[in-house]
Amino acid sequence: MNFIEIFKSAIQCLSGNKLRSLLTMLGIIIGISSVIAMSAIGQGGQKKITGSLAKSGFGVYEISVDTDHENYRSSYALNSGDVALLKDNDNLEAISPRMFQRVDYKNTNNKNLRGGLFGTSPGFEVIDELTYIMGRPILENEFLEKTHVIVIDHITANKIFPDKNPLGEKISIDFRGLNKIENFTIVGVFQHPDAAMNELGISRFIPALGRISLPLMERITETDEYSSILVKASDTSMSQVMLTDIMTELENKNVTDIYEYEEQVSRGSSFNEILSTLNVFVTFVASISLLVGGIGVMNIMLVSVTERIKEIGIRKAIGAKNRDILFQFLTEAIVLSISGGAIGIFMGFLAAEIFGIVSGITPIFSVNVMTISVVISTLIGLIFGVYPANQAARMNPIDALRNE
Repeated sequence: MNFIEIFKSAIQCLSGNKLRSLLTMLGIIIGISSVIAMSAIGQGGQKKITGSLAKSGFGVYEISVDTDHENYRSSYALNSGDVALLKDNDNLEAISPRMFQRVDYKNTNNKNLRGGLFGTSPGFEVIDELTYIMGRPILENEFLEKTHVIVIDHITANKIFPDKNPLGEKISIDFRGLNKIENFTIVGVFQHPDAAMNELGISRFIPALGRISLPLMERITETDEYSSILVKASDTSMSQVMLTDIMTELENKNVTDIYEYEEQVSRGSSFNEILSTLNVFVTFVASISLLVGGIGVMNIMLVSVTERIKEIGIRKAIGAKNRDILFQFLTEAIVLSISGGAIGIFMGFLAAEIFGIVSGITPIFSVNVMTISVVISTLIGLIFGVYPANQAARMNPIDALRNE
């Protein structure tokens, strides 16, 4: 008896008991669909959460120089040459040098508001995106032309201009360490990143913050040395690869162990790992239902063997060998499992998409998970179908024919 005949016979037997076959497959369908749906929703939810974290610094790293290192030389300071060296990294989404100065913002009563001033490039807006309450960010031509324009945080704007629109107003900034006072025109007001802490009373001192163009900061400070270089990975999963390449490039140029990096959200990576572990755990729990489905396949196949004892006896009496009986029942179990797996994959897709529409999470389907699901459903039929098939194959034909 060849494989095609065995397969046709298995299909006929299963078609003769459609309801029982469907109920047998139900466990496999639920198991596979649960694994597919939970995995897709888990990965989609993880990407959504890490994507939100990315806006506040997750996946963003600050490269700096350890000026206290015994081998430090002023020639090792970060500059435009280092930016040009690093910007061709394949895993880099954005790179931006940054200069920082501690300054005093002067209000209308000439009262000083202490804080910090950043000199940034257009790429910094990609890495550290601001939420503008009014106005706009610094334009590219304003960066190039070193225009005296500035964007400040809303808390500082309210303190300096409590009763008027700050846009277009002049603001004086005292560069304390340089003994310089510069005037700037306000073109934008952004939400202070620590505003929530201020409103809740968690932090008493909220420093004033502002940004001007990097070329203008270089001219004011009379230096082209950057405080740090910020880099953002195009994919957070490739962050470590990106960092390794960047640190290697810098150390090959100068000296080892003098450059440092720090993630802008230090707990971001740990949180991402927790989400990954949780996703794996939830998927594993969902896969337990596959075991239940496999036991259901074995149970129904044992019932089928009991019901078809006479058929087995007749087939053996006319020349069917043990392996023919074994392969037929094994094929029936595998067909049940694979059919249930195929329906389960479809139901998993459907369930994940529906949940995604309701929850706003875009499910991410993994080819590996689907492949593993198909393999598992086949193995379930093979493993849980062996015992019933073996019981049928070892049956004595005379005893089978005498069975009532």
